[in-house]
Amino acid sequence: MKKRSNYVWTIGMALPILFSACKKNEAEFLVDNDATQPRAIYSSRTANFTRPDGTYTQAQAEADMGQLASGTWKNADIYSNQARIRIPANSLSNGNIVNIDVSDGTEYELSFKVRFGPNFDWSRGGKVGFGFHIGNGFTGCNKADDGTGGTARLMWYNPNGTKTNNSNDQPYFRPYVYYKDMPENCGNTFGKQSKTLAKNTWYTVKIRVKSNTGSSTNGSVLYQIDGVTLLSQSIRWTTNDSYAKIKSITFHTFRGGSDEYWQSSTDGLIYYDDLTYTRISS
Repeated sequence: MKKRSNYVWTIGMALPILFSACKKNEAEFLVDNDATQPRAIYSSRTANFTRPDGTYTQAQAEADMGQLASGTWKNADIYSNQARIRIPANSLSNGNIVNIDVSDGTEYELSFKVRFGPNFDWSRGGKVGFGFHIGNGFTGCNKADDGTGGTARLMWYNPNGTKTNNSNDQPYFRPYVYYKDMPENCGNTFGKQSKTLAKNTWYTVKIRVKSNTGSSTNGSVLYQIDGVTLLSQSIRWTTNDSYAKIKSITFHTFRGGSDEYWQSSTDGLIYYDDLTYTRISS
């Protein structure tokens, strides 16, 4: 199970970050009312990635989106005012896999734009873009049946794709959800899929999650692609209110699955723009 880190700050450590962030956007900085010391954690944020072309550093990403809660920032650059993530060839679970700390809340919504590069190899699929981490959060086919957390992420999936043969590509988006009542070890897609995806085409993704209370199935999850609802589902994320709140925004871009047919023999480029997230209820 994933445990949240405890942040320990001194005044000398906090002030440089505070002054730097206030210069960028004073009105949006330090909106975490639960924090006892200043931290670069937000309950709402918009990132348009308007920066010069070049390496997109962790410091820049945290200034744009918020402090990392976990993961290693890598394989990221800025291209034409877009964030671009490179998925290395012949790899699984490798690209950029981080969680962005946000103010704890019981309901959040986010949206972002995503496009796959003009030479992108769909292979079998992978995780893409932004989503939500609830309570302890679960990934990696670790079943979330102990009631202490869940995740809501997005996949691209190409049922005919392999590492060496993509002659009949039919890729689409599908939801990928971990929660208390999930039927199998890996994330539930609820049998939903979007229209067929195209390379070098922008898609607008919206995800909204609401925590349940106690052991009730009064939580919810919503996915929309270009304004079309992909999934709208009542859900029981957790069975313990101590783990019920949304803790972070996931930003996961990688191929996998765990078998070689999820890989590609070439690097893959995925582009992002216009990220917005908002806490609806604390």
